[in-house]
Amino acid sequence: MSPYVWLGVAVVMAVIEAMSMGLITIWFVAGGLAAFLAALLGTSLPIQIVVFLVVSLTCLALFRPLIMKHRAIGESHESTPVGQEAIVVEAIGGEPGAGRVETGDHMTWAALSSDGLPIEVGAHVRVINQKSIKLIVERI
Repeated sequence: MSPYVWLGVAVVMAVIEAMSMGLITIWFVAGGLAAFLAALLGTSLPIQIVVFLVVSLTCLALFRPLIMKHRAIGESHESTPVGQEAIVVEAIGGEPGAGRVETGDHMTWAALSSDGLPIEVGAHVRVINQKSIKLIVERI
């Protein structure tokens, strides 16, 4: 078997990882590259397969938990504007999502009224919930 088959496996796994970002197939990229090097060194196909599996599964078992833990730490430190006061900078009401508010840290967010009633520019509101990138606010 051509060593470039392993290189193809690595590329396919990299493309799948880029589309999913699930940190599963990235380890098979490392295994594919290791098997590619083993094939270039002239090892037999069964040895190449063992190298592929050992490197891939070892990387998966050792590194994925560390990266997922690091990723979770990063997510837990992100602040949320829920509970903060804000000022309406673009009227809320009419078309869904048309309103915007500015929080105390000078960030502007898309905002919706909690009760569906319009809120005019300059009104003070409190953020009571967050759905994705939209804040749900109520008049103070």
